[in-house]
Amino acid sequence: MKIRNLLQEGVSIGKSNIMLFVPVLASSIVIWLLMLITMGGAGMFMVSGAQSPEAMATGVATAFGGMALVAIVGAILTMLAHGMTVVMVGKALDGQQVDLKSAWNKTLQRIVPLLLASVVVGVLFGIGMMLIVLPGLVVAFFLMFTFVAVMTDEKGAFESIGASFSLVKSRLGDCVIFFLLLIAVGFVFGVLNVILGLIPVLGQILGMILSALYTGYVSILLVMAYRDFQSPAATDEPLT
Repeated sequence: MKIRNLLQEGVSIGKSNIMLFVPVLASSIVIWLLMLITMGGAGMFMVSGAQSPEAMATGVATAFGGMALVAIVGAILTMLAHGMTVVMVGKALDGQQVDLKSAWNKTLQRIVPLLLASVVVGVLFGIGMMLIVLPGLVVAFFLMFTFVAVMTDEKGAFESIGASFSLVKSRLGDCVIFFLLLIAVGFVFGVLNVILGLIPVLGQILGMILSALYTGYVSILLVMAYRDFQSPAATDEPLT
């Protein structure tokens, strides 16, 4: 598959299946609202703390506790949203109708391997990023198809990790090009997100929409590449 065809087909699928972007957008909105509620409650204690040290301490503890809670809930919501998106992308590529209900049900059925894979990949990636970044990128590179394998092939967590590693290893050259493509797409969306961040309030809303578009588009590319690289007929056609 050609890079240009991959990008164009990804855009076409996204335009034809707007529902693909709903799970990530919905999770972003919920996380944003939770942050507003949490930080707002902590701020009330902090303000009253100007006259009461005890209230100030309570405000600090509330803020840290709230941030931890939002981080945990956010991670779970993001995981579920990503799982739903991958399911819907698979359906779209198969020419089936994309809907939220069936994607949600399928994600719930796969929640155990999805959660386990998320934890393992997250820990490995986190450790890699602490080791001067490069090892983290290597982990992300070899395990980039893990969640696709979990959701579309219904493999177990460790089986999916192994499948991603094996596929990347077998199509190393193509996967390097594809990974660089993902980085380039992420850079473009990142620049746009920074620009939107300069706009008060409205910029945050537009940023969430942009994030949903980015995540959905990357999910489309990942599923398409995963299927293409697995196809025996694709071994003679390098990604260029």
